[in-house]
Amino acid sequence: MIVLALLVLQQPAVQEPKLPYWQQDVAYQIAARLDEASGVLSGSERIQYRNNSPDTLTSFALHLHLNAFRPASRWADVDSAEGRRRFNDLGNPDFAFNHVRDVRIMGTPVEAIYPFAPDSTVVRFELPRPLAPGDSMAIAMGWDARPSTVPRRQARQGRRFDFAQWYPKVVVYDRFGWQERPLYPAGEFYGEFGSFVVDLDVARDQVVGATGVPVCGDPGWERANQNPGRAVEYRRDYYGEATPPGDVCTEAGPGRKRLRWYAERVHHFALSLSPEYRYEGGRFEEVPVHVLYSPGDESSWGNGVAVERTERALAWLDQLFGPFGWPQMTNLHRIEGGGTEFPMVVMDGSADQGLIVHEVGHNYTMGLLANNEWREGWLDEGFTSFQTSWFWETMGRPSSYAANESQTLMLDLDDWSEPPSLRAEEYRDFISYNTAIYSRGELFFHQLRYAVGDATMHRILRTFYQRWKYKHVDEAAFRAVAEEVSGQDLSSLFAQWLHTTELYDYAVGEVETKRQTRENTWLTRVEVLRKAPGRIPVEVFVIAEGDTGAVRASGLGEREWVTVETRSSPREVLLDPRVRTHDWNMLNNRKQLGFSLPRSLLPPPGTDFYFHRYFSTRSARDRMTVGVHPTLWYNDAGGVTLGVRSRDDYLGRFEQNVALVSRSTGWGADDGVEHLDVFLRARNPVFLRAPNISQTFDAFKVEGRFGISARLGRTRREHLTFGPTWSQGIALEWVHPDDFRYLDRGLYDDAGTVEAQLTSGLATSSGRWQLGLRTSLGGGLAYNRDGLAASGRPELDPFYFRGQLEGTARRDLGSRLALGVRVYAGVASGHDDAPKQRQIYFQGTDPLEQLTNPFLRSRGALLVGNDFNYQQPGGAGVRGINSRISTAAIVALNLELEQTVMTRPEAGLFNRIGIAAFTDLSHDIGGSAQPLLGERIRFLGDAGVGLRAEHRIGDTRFMTRFDLPLYVSRPELAQEQGPGDDEVGFRWVFSFEPAF
Repeated sequence: MIVLALLVLQQPAVQEPKLPYWQQDVAYQIAARLDEASGVLSGSERIQYRNNSPDTLTSFALHLHLNAFRPASRWADVDSAEGRRRFNDLGNPDFAFNHVRDVRIMGTPVEAIYPFAPDSTVVRFELPRPLAPGDSMAIAMGWDARPSTVPRRQARQGRRFDFAQWYPKVVVYDRFGWQERPLYPAGEFYGEFGSFVVDLDVARDQVVGATGVPVCGDPGWERANQNPGRAVEYRRDYYGEATPPGDVCTEAGPGRKRLRWYAERVHHFALSLSPEYRYEGGRFEEVPVHVLYSPGDESSWGNGVAVERTERALAWLDQLFGPFGWPQMTNLHRIEGGGTEFPMVVMDGSADQGLIVHEVGHNYTMGLLANNEWREGWLDEGFTSFQTSWFWETMGRPSSYAANESQTLMLDLDDWSEPPSLRAEEYRDFISYNTAIYSRGELFFHQLRYAVGDATMHRILRTFYQRWKYKHVDEAAFRAVAEEVSGQDLSSLFAQWLHTTELYDYAVGEVETKRQTRENTWLTRVEVLRKAPGRIPVEVFVIAEGDTGAVRASGLGEREWVTVETRSSPREVLLDPRVRTHDWNMLNNRKQLGFSLPRSLLPPPGTDFYFHRYFSTRSARDRMTVGVHPTLWYNDAGGVTLGVRSRDDYLGRFEQNVALVSRSTGWGADDGVEHLDVFLRARNPVFLRAPNISQTFDAFKVEGRFGISARLGRTRREHLTFGPTWSQGIALEWVHPDDFRYLDRGLYDDAGTVEAQLTSGLATSSGRWQLGLRTSLGGGLAYNRDGLAASGRPELDPFYFRGQLEGTARRDLGSRLALGVRVYAGVASGHDDAPKQRQIYFQGTDPLEQLTNPFLRSRGALLVGNDFNYQQPGGAGVRGINSRISTAAIVALNLELEQTVMTRPEAGLFNRIGIAAFTDLSHDIGGSAQPLLGERIRFLGDAGVGLRAEHRIGDTRFMTRFDLPLYVSRPELAQEQGPGDDEVGFRWVFSFEPAF
């Protein structure tokens, strides 16, 4: 039986004094007329405002949210800074606006103040006289509003209008003062609860959906009703005596109509209208459901699809929180994709069930439980994402928890995560905000559910809703309810998940077992070690021969002992079997008891062994995976070579180890060498984890070479989705030739090398250009040894310098045409030339860069045989030249113009096909180290056309590139050559990688 552990702080929490709750009261009276030709909605607005705060007010403020969707707004500026161009480029009449005029407060004309100018999404007014606590005032104004043609929550498209934002909206005054904030992409809205009387004057054929109920007038539902057998439910008298008079919906003029809408205890009023809307109605218990969709939506929205899904969402939310607190729910198909929530209205881009549950859920979390969405966005976005995940669990589908938790963990490990408690504009960028508010916010609620249990979580939600609906809520309000209902001190959990991004790591320590003879049971004492700052209860399972015992450790101390009872002999201890603690290193969560030889020789307990299918490596959240497969290749020295390779992995980033044992058989080769070779790689061991750091260690004895190497890499960037990415690295490599029967005499001198290297890189974009820069600087020690003749070089200068500089640029010239440019410079020299294997090559990579590829590294290998013209991109990149030609120093320019002729995004093979024209130009600046013709090689170049095809097999994406270097400046040095070849002729080169 699992016992719930209390989640407590090591020190008692200091309780702040509770302040009495209050909220302001607002009553809107709005008259609006839509001029479809101009897209402008205009009219008058009167606001009755009561000051329920303990403060005397001297100013008043309004939101003019539509002014965000135009040039010079804070929203547009953030878009531009993050590489998005949406509203900064809009001209009239495409941009949005929201104006106020003739504003009178307390009967006195007042001047508008725009505190964030040139942004005008907030307008402030000084009060003619102070407004004392308990007093009221009236505000009157004229206004106009126009949505933008580029959609973002709001939009207009022909005669279709989504007025998500439109009227001058009162800024909230709460205990922090006036919540004046420009509208940014990150963060949404915050409004005062109040009542709305909205009189609309629109074209007679318009079909309207809105917050509240239609008091009078025809919203067009009956004419648009796709199910005439079901009567439309207006609920015009829902508000009883508070309902305003319905005598204003008189004749509005030729081709027009008037409607009056009314809503109470809401903090926003949204509407949408289109003459083409189709209407379908439904009901959940006492709540009518109105669905509006467009022509062409009949199969995806119509025939009851959207109605049933909305009813299902309401039923789920009723069970989770309690009865819906408003008179109706409208679900309409908006212009933009995605979805946005408003009181009694959800504007959805599709009728997807998950989207509907998410957005309708917002009518509870954000709507009835109204929070400040830019101060504590997790309390609505994280909340409704959590309840949507729980909904899918109840429907028998997998929860989104596992994927969300893993993705969040990856950000945590690299210090990319930011806590959900930040204000929206304080995040480094929009994607960071989105991740913290939605993903990490959702995980907080999952962790709370894990800590208190499902039944208690359910009671927390219902109590929270019952106590706080129609009010503004915050973290303190929710935590108070959660602690009251659960009886737990949850301060640590709230602090860690909302205000920090701590890592969690629990491990099994010492284990003691004892048999209880009298009871015929076993007691297992388990030491639970906390190895990271994060604290959360941990489930401890003891798996025995015939049963399993479980308890829960508090997870607070660095060491904690728990006792687990089983009826049979214990065999294994397992921490967090359900993967709920956000433990980053679960490789230390298992311990097997007793001793058995096979287990002692294998990787960590619980390792998942499988047959590796070459193109995909399996990754698991809670265990190491080891994929094993056979290998086969050929070279002229060892002939057919057979081997077995294993690939390890944890989390897709740790313990990415490789072990390869191979033996050359001598079959099919003149030399008939039979060697046993080994290649070992350890990459990113968990004990060396550091943010944005990778480590790779190799040791090898492969095909006439042995050596070791170590590489340390670091990446750095300020933003995840835009801006530059910097990389730095350091490497040390020793390679010693051993059996020269494997070595190509055109690629190797008889020398061993020890080389150190520093690397750096930069990838960024500028306008439509994608830019890259890579550099490497290093030096080495070369030493002679007996064996292969040194190609006329009996002595080597022991020290050499090696440096490379590569810049790339790519630009799309249209939807299918792209230009690529590469510049390159390389130097490998000392007092004399560097060893052949460390020189700079005209065609591609140098021999040591090919060392880990058995299809390239040895004489007569598959891709370097006499009948196969292969290019491994690198060096000067002159693809038509013989791969053995090298030099001490070189500069090069590569150009490609590529036209995509076919795309099949969902296909595996040939998902994109393109044709290209290219030229590669290089110039030696150091003299050829191997003048095959007895002369110095200066200029080498080529030009031609090629075919590219992109593929995806499993997790592997690759390209097949077939190039025809029809022109080669020195045909006698071409990779494919024949006697008497001219500069222009048919030649071909193949590669599995892009040229650059």
